[in-house]
Amino acid sequence: MDYILTKDSVTTSVDAVVYYRVSNATVSVANVENAHHSTRLLAQTTLRNMLGTRSLAEILQDRDSLAISMQAVLDEATESWGIKVERVEIAEKNSTIIFPLPMELVRHLLN
Repeated sequence: MDYILTKDSVTTSVDAVVYYRVSNATVSVANVENAHHSTRLLAQTTLRNMLGTRSLAEILQDRDSLAISMQAVLDEATESWGIKVERVEIAEKNSTIIFPLPMELVRHLLN
């Protein structure tokens, strides 16, 4: 689960799963220190970057197309690591929307 700040300044939690396989073990060992860890980190940052440019409504409506776009981006980026991204799923269950608090309320709560 990752927290994302959307284009319309709503913080939401998003679950995404990336299915991938090692397509070339030699390249996977030679071109990157830890292909599995690197793929995971790249998936996290790609998810934040892609969803951060969209409003909450767009994310909820276009989950499938976002997953396809994310798969293409990840697959292209990990090809040189010997990794083939097969599928990306952006989950809708257990999503949490955290509405931002007004700054005055935050100050009051901290004092």
